[in-house]
Amino acid sequence: MKLIFTSVDLVAVSELKDVLEGAGIRCFINNEVSSTLAGGIPQAECMPELWIDEDAREAEAVQIKKDWLSPQIQGAEWTCPKCGEQSEPQFTSCWKCGTAKP
Repeated sequence: MKLIFTSVDLVAVSELKDVLEGAGIRCFINNEVSSTLAGGIPQAECMPELWIDEDAREAEAVQIKKDWLSPQIQGAEWTCPKCGEQSEPQFTSCWKCGTAKP
């Protein structure tokens, strides 16, 4: 078993678990219940941890985690057809005038 991810955010740990399981990597969350005790016990002892069962898939799991933590932004900057303002690719409308991305 290998520790892959630790966070104070149980939702984030659960989301990554779902992503890894979707790739066929068996994993489990440790400290899932004790995370609700934060404040009553030291935080380091109750933070949710995501562990994988198969050591041989560690490199694959680490790459999936890396991709999950920093998603690729597809596309390039675009120019608003109405006001000419430049916007980054993740925006679906112009920040200046609100016109939808073409």
